[in-house]
Amino acid sequence: MSGNAIDRRGVLAAGLGLLAAAVVPRPAGAAAALLVGARADASGRFFASGFDLAGHAAFDLPLPARGHGIALRPGRREAALFGRHPGRFVAILDLDAGRIVRTIANVPDRRFNGHGVFSADGALLFTTETDHAAERGVVGVYAAERGYAPVAAYDSGGLDPHDLRLLPDGRTLAIANGGIPTFRDAPRVKPNPADMDSSLAYLDARDGRLLGALRLPRALGPLGIRHLAVAGDGAVGFAAQYEGPSVDLVPLVGSHPAGAPELRLFAGPAEATRAMRNYCGSAAIDRGELILGVSSPRGNLATFWEMASGRMLATAAVADGCGIAPAEVPGAFVVASGLGGARRVDAATGAATAVPGGFVAVGRWDNHLLTIGG
Repeated sequence: MSGNAIDRRGVLAAGLGLLAAAVVPRPAGAAAALLVGARADASGRFFASGFDLAGHAAFDLPLPARGHGIALRPGRREAALFGRHPGRFVAILDLDAGRIVRTIANVPDRRFNGHGVFSADGALLFTTETDHAAERGVVGVYAAERGYAPVAAYDSGGLDPHDLRLLPDGRTLAIANGGIPTFRDAPRVKPNPADMDSSLAYLDARDGRLLGALRLPRALGPLGIRHLAVAGDGAVGFAAQYEGPSVDLVPLVGSHPAGAPELRLFAGPAEATRAMRNYCGSAAIDRGELILGVSSPRGNLATFWEMASGRMLATAAVADGCGIAPAEVPGAFVVASGLGGARRVDAATGAATAVPGGFVAVGRWDNHLLTIGG
C-alpha cells in the first residue's frame, strides 16, 4: 500500500468487517503456489499472511508493526518478512508450520529499509539499512544458522538503499540506492530531492566489495531507483519514483541488461506514463522470465513490459494496487490492493479476474508479494 494509505483510507465498509474471517486452511496435499505478503486489517493491525490463487489462507500472523518486503530462504520452507522503513524488526516465518519462529531486532543506530535477500546457500541474510548516525547506506549481514546474529555491515554504495536482489551467479548483490538522505524519525520527509544521487550498485556478496554503480541520466534530476526484479539471464529490471514536479513526464521503468555499460529506460505511451503519477511501487518478473510487471498504486495501475525490447505490453486497472508477483504460468501476475483483494492479470492483454475468497478480499495488502512454489 502506498504512502500513508492506512492512515488516509479510514475504516472499510462495515460489510467487509463482517468478512474479516478466520483463516481457511488450504486443502491438504494441494500443490498450489503460495503468495506471501504483509497486510493490515480494518482496525489497523498488521499481519504476515499467506494465500493461494483459490483464495485459501495458509496463515495470518500478527506483526509488531507494518511489514514490507519478503525473501525466501533457499533450501528451506522459511521466509523473512521485513518491517517497513524505518524498520525495527525482521520476522522469520516457518511456511509449513505457519508461525513466526524468530524476530530479528535492528542494530542500534540502524533501521531496516524494508527489503532483504538470502545468500544462494541460505546461510546469510542480507538486508538494506540506514545508519542514521553515520549518514550512510548499509547492507547488513546476518548468519541464519547462528540465530540471525549480525556478522558484517557492507557499505551499500549510496544513500537510502531500498530493494536488493542476488543475481543468478550467486555472488553478486544488486542494490537500489534511492540516493537521498532520510530522517530516522521522519522517513517520508525528503529534504533535498534536487541533490539525489540514485544508483544501481553491485556488490560482491562475499566481502561487500563495490563492483560498480550505474546512474540514471542527470537530466532526469530527482528520479530514484527503488525496486528491482532479476531475470534468469542476469538482467535487472527496475522501477523508479520521481521526486520532482508532478507535471513532469519522465520514464519510470527500465532495465540493466547483463554486462551492458548503461541503464536502459523504457519508453511507454505518454498516457500510461502520466497515469502512473511519477510513482512505481513494486516490480516482478513473470515465470517465463520475459515480462517485467510494475505496479503504480498512486495511479491505480499495473503495467507490463517486454524485457528484451522495453515495449509496454498492456496495463490493468487495480485500485491502489502495489504488491505484484508472478502467477502460476508464464505471462500472468497477481496484483494485490491496499484497499482489499487481489487480481490475477494476463500481461499480454491486461485482462484481470479477482482472486476469490473473503480472506483475500478484506486484507489491505501492503507493497509487496512473494510467490513460493506452484
